[in-house]
Amino acid sequence: MEFNTYNKEDNSELRKLQLTILDLIKMFAEICEKHHLRYFMVGGTMLGAARHQGFIPWDDDVDMGMPRPDYEKFIKIVNDELPEGFKFLNYKTDSSYRRYFSRLVNTNVEIYNNSNSVEIIENAWLDIFPYDGMPKNKIAQKIHFWYLTGWRLLYHMSCFDELVNLNRPGRPKYQQVIINCLAKVKVGRKLNTYKLMSKIERGLCKYNYDQAETVVSFFGAYMTREIIDKKIFGKLQYYTFEDTKLLGAEHYDEFLSHYYGEWKLPPSDANKDKHSIRKIVYKN
Repeated sequence: MEFNTYNKEDNSELRKLQLTILDLIKMFAEICEKHHLRYFMVGGTMLGAARHQGFIPWDDDVDMGMPRPDYEKFIKIVNDELPEGFKFLNYKTDSSYRRYFSRLVNTNVEIYNNSNSVEIIENAWLDIFPYDGMPKNKIAQKIHFWYLTGWRLLYHMSCFDELVNLNRPGRPKYQQVIINCLAKVKVGRKLNTYKLMSKIERGLCKYNYDQAETVVSFFGAYMTREIIDKKIFGKLQYYTFEDTKLLGAEHYDEFLSHYYGEWKLPPSDANKDKHSIRKIVYKN
């Protein structure tokens, strides 16, 4: 297994932010291991581990996945484990938080993010995505997924200005057309975000993760590519990520090929997925 590395002596603002997020990663992994909870790197984090042994050089966030049973346990115990200056965000425990997936944040770092239609101020974050079971039958999978996708569209409409990244590369053209229309027409103001998230969660929890052969990270960015054969995860393995070791899918090549196709070569500048950050403020 060969890896390409990059200059880790970089003193840029991005590198400073990455090292700040690395503290969140270590904290998350330690809590999971202390409580015997399953987790695994997903998205650009797994890609970074495989291709760079750490952060993708232009990346400014981290994605972790958890099987639904472990995810729910994590929600219950995490706040007792966090030191001062760190916070856990989940829509069921924080009424001001409007994302479906959870976040672990460093409240001493403020990021002024221009990726959405309005500027938002966020703390340095680590995203945590639940993975749920899917029906065994392929046709039933499609019905289940697209039924919930209708509710997901309403959810995105309900909090469009805050949460939809207008500039994310690689979207299908039909998605970008819908997003451009929604950006102009404020149709989501009368929708209840929390009721919609609860509706979606009830649907996702219909199929048990541990009994399923196929699983999904429903709120991941890759739509139907988020549906994946659970055997790809296999027996989770440790991979080098910066100066630590993190768990990821045993069959990492198959995992990354499923999401990205040819993943070993970096994308063009136009297809690099990153947030539009105006400034970063460190409080201490």
